Amino acid sequence: MEAVQPPKGLAEAGLTLWQQVLDEFDPAPDELVLLAQACRTVDELEAISAAIAAGPVVVQGSTGQPRVSGLFAEARAHRLALAKLLEQLALPDEGEEVGRTPNQLRASKAAEVRWSLARGRNGAA
Repeated sequence: MEAVQPPKGLAEAGLTLWQQVLDEFDPAPDELVLLAQACRTVDELEAISAAIAAGPVVVQGSTGQPRVSGLFAEARAHRLALAKLLEQLALPDEGEEVGRTPNQLRASKAAEVRWSLARGRNGAA
């Protein structure tokens, strides 16, 4: 199979994630779209982290009051977005043939709870 080229414009962190995933897995076309978004998000998070490190933690608000830099909220939002993208990518865990989507993981957890409750009612450990 021909090597899949990374999206244009990725920085070092995004390219690293792209290569690590493709070295380990063979994503489908729809998964490549998610992977590209995750790689861009990683790059953006790196840029935000660099800006946080270079700038002040406390900045002046619109009325002159001290407030925490808005970059911290952006970093948190990017971390959440990255977690969602990677979750949706559903890469298989070690020992798994295919990954499970967030819905499949929730359904599996719900089934485990139901079986545990049923065993408890039936007196089985």
